[in-house]
Amino acid sequence: MDFERYYLDLFEMLNACCKKIASGKYDRADSDHLFELSKKGRYPGVLSELAESFGMMMVKVEAREFRLKEMIEELEQAKSQAQGNGN
Repeated sequence: MDFERYYLDLFEMLNACCKKIASGKYDRADSDHLFELSKKGRYPGVLSELAESFGMMMVKVEAREFRLKEMIEELEQAKSQAQGNGN
């Protein structure tokens, strides 16, 4: 087995996946692929650690975006209520 080619192919897959996620144009399959690459023992250690780190960043960004959307909705409701009470 050509280990150099194997490693390069894995890092190219990780890179392509991370680029899609960074652009914001990714789907469930892309995130699943990222988390697949993070499996320790199945893939080389440095690759799985990088994949895990990128996956955790993605999860944290998604959680932050979700919370921001909730806050916007709460503020819009408060604004509507304040406008309704002011008339």
